[in-house]
Amino acid sequence: MSVDKIRTSALAGGISILALSAAWAQDVPETEAPEEAPLAEDGSVLLDPIVIYGDRTTRLAEQSLASVAIVGEKALETPTVSTWRDAFRRMANVQNGDWTESGVLIRGVNSEGQTPGGLGAPLVSFYIDGVQQTVEGTRRGARGTFDAQQFEVFRGPQSTLSGRAALAGAMYLRTRDPDFSRSGAAQVTYGENNHRQVGLAFGDALNDRIAYRISGEWSDKDNDLHYPSYERFDRYEDFVDDEYWTARGKLLWLPTGGDATRVLLSFGRSFDSPASNDIAGPNWSSNAPSFSKRRGDVWGTIMPDYYRTFGLTEIPAYQDVRETTVDNVGLEITHEINPALLFSSMTGYSHSVTDRNSINAGTPGEVLITKGEFDQELASQEFRLNYETEPLRAVGGYYVSQEDQNSWRDQQLLSYTQSRNKSDIFNQAVFGEISYEFAPRWRVIGGGRVDYIRQDNSAIYRNDGVKTSDTSSNYSDTVFIPKVGIEYAFLDNQTVALVYQEGYRPGGSGVRASDGAEFDYDPEWAKSLELAWRGRALQDKLRIAANFFYQDWKNQQVEVWANPLDSSSSYIANVGKSTSYGAELELAYQATARLELYGSLGLLKTEFDEFQIGQTDFSGLPFPGAPEHTAVLGYVWGADTGFFTTGNLKYVGSFMSRLESGLARPMMLDAYTTVDLTAGYAWDRGRLTLYGTNIFDKQYFTYEYGPDAYATLGDRREIGVQLSYAF
Repeated sequence: MSVDKIRTSALAGGISILALSAAWAQDVPETEAPEEAPLAEDGSVLLDPIVIYGDRTTRLAEQSLASVAIVGEKALETPTVSTWRDAFRRMANVQNGDWTESGVLIRGVNSEGQTPGGLGAPLVSFYIDGVQQTVEGTRRGARGTFDAQQFEVFRGPQSTLSGRAALAGAMYLRTRDPDFSRSGAAQVTYGENNHRQVGLAFGDALNDRIAYRISGEWSDKDNDLHYPSYERFDRYEDFVDDEYWTARGKLLWLPTGGDATRVLLSFGRSFDSPASNDIAGPNWSSNAPSFSKRRGDVWGTIMPDYYRTFGLTEIPAYQDVRETTVDNVGLEITHEINPALLFSSMTGYSHSVTDRNSINAGTPGEVLITKGEFDQELASQEFRLNYETEPLRAVGGYYVSQEDQNSWRDQQLLSYTQSRNKSDIFNQAVFGEISYEFAPRWRVIGGGRVDYIRQDNSAIYRNDGVKTSDTSSNYSDTVFIPKVGIEYAFLDNQTVALVYQEGYRPGGSGVRASDGAEFDYDPEWAKSLELAWRGRALQDKLRIAANFFYQDWKNQQVEVWANPLDSSSSYIANVGKSTSYGAELELAYQATARLELYGSLGLLKTEFDEFQIGQTDFSGLPFPGAPEHTAVLGYVWGADTGFFTTGNLKYVGSFMSRLESGLARPMMLDAYTTVDLTAGYAWDRGRLTLYGTNIFDKQYFTYEYGPDAYATLGDRREIGVQLSYAF
């Protein structure tokens, strides 16, 4: 593999992973695609190669020892994938979290932990153009995929190749880079529920060494749920709107006039305010109608009946209207020292601010209100060297980051409470990995990471002006994270590999705001063993990736509420051990020059072996949000011009709902299937597309507290039209 191939990966500014299968996309970014599609010996069209950005050891997906699901540029241009979360409908063993205030699910593990809450370090790292995102920036940030080049989801632990150690995986969104020819794009979408979306992008060269690209996107959609008791509040329109926008700029500088040295500066600002999907039924409150009425005003007027046992039936504690603004800045530098050695530097800064004011805040006469804010800053620096001169490949580097998290909340209910929380997290690591061909077709892999983390926390809590707690705590740890493996290419286009690696999530300490009690929790570890097979068949028209994995978890970190009705009573505890294992199979087949078929199958088995908190024993239960079966089938038919159509079906098997304090047996949610379709006509530069997502309007829940009580709806049907133009 040449330095040019290494550079393609290094320029991505993404993050590598340590899992073992490859999942294949249906297209390759335009800047990397061959001028003409490759042909088989009989003249038929072959599958295009797929360039990946997150794996630092290789350029092509089929050469990667990574379990990576990829959605390419052409798919991201379709209206059925208008956000990066929509791309999960094309992936096995990957789903959205159960509600807005949670992360994503990879192999049944939530990116924020088994019980989402934002405390502790995330289990999955998310990068946009190489810039690491905060927890709040991942929940609500640069959501849209207009002018995006590729989206990748890496399954499994990663730590030895780059970035922050992440136990469950990594996600990487790459937007289009500048080039030295004038280009642009425009897009307009209109769909059900008054969904309006507009995108504009333009790029050009300033001279023979400097090029730029700017882009912007705005989207707004009405919520189809009903909130009759909230209409009187000033913030009602903000609450029922689903809105986001992003403005982005990139500047590329070639100091020497060629690709030997590249400097890429990027800046992005985004706003995101997703609508709520929660509904209530009569088993939640006697004031609520059935689920079929889709009432979303689940607090305030519709108060849960069980509150009466706490004497709280008269307190209208309304939902928050949460809006997040994110600023991202990245500086990416690569320099070819010699044909075998490449130096890379990635500097990133992300700042997210989330307002969390109750819907009635600011309305005249309303005094029982909540106001608050999350303010998170994350600055990181990575230096890396890639070396290759067969039979040796090596990656080594240094990573350092500083994260500052500040939050406050003022709430007037039975009493006036104030909380102030601050956390400073410093992380640095030395990492590396070596792959060596010790015999023909045989390679041995070894790597490791020495990781240091320091966390300082402080918290102040007041009740009616009386300070009930004012405490501070700190935590530090240094660990070694290993990886070993072996790979065998038994044919020119068939490879198997076996890798053992460990995943690590640092422990920490904190202060329980409600009573000032300090708490500590230990690091979370996962030992992972993966067997993978990657290959091609049918004269390279069929691409296959399969992997089997087993993970043994120890000291999983779980957020617990000492008082089920008081978020200020939350803390983190460690829970025994658990196991997970499964398989992933991904196929892509170029049936004809105009028709491509793809599919994937995910199998997953999870179980808490030892998990007891207080009097509640979760032992023997599966992970929440972890379906045992997921399957995807899809097709792409058409050419660059003329009529075209695409289709995608995803099946998600039944799974257990969220773990909650005092609820020993959470609900099991029904399996569901969604179908997305597009059809349209393409000209040389324009494209008109009719689309439908979840076209059969399948109603499904991602969370349910109890039958006809309280639930979160999945995405509903949307039919619409999109007009796009590019040059």
